[in-house]
Amino acid sequence: MDATVKTTKSGIIGGILGGISLLYVIINTLLILNFFTGLIAAEKLQGLPIIAPIFLVPLMIVPAIIGFFIKKDKLCLWAIILNIILFLVPISYPVIGTLVFGP
Repeated sequence: MDATVKTTKSGIIGGILGGISLLYVIINTLLILNFFTGLIAAEKLQGLPIIAPIFLVPLMIVPAIIGFFIKKDKLCLWAIILNIILFLVPISYPVIGTLVFGP
């Protein structure tokens, strides 16, 4: 019975860590979409949603990886994959902009 309690607690912790990492991906993706569409006026943020993933994704991928080692579930795996994709956004944004609009 004691092993079941430990497994459940570690499973909950793994799910919470994956959820935190996935929540960051969702919030930053919404900020990036708002940056491109301008639905909500956020002039003070300027280009922060595009640049933030370079600094914050390495911090947010750590809980997802820890959660994946604790509990091998799809939530943590999706959080890792989406964080990697989000990390590539600031790298690909200038390249795509140059290819589309020219130098």
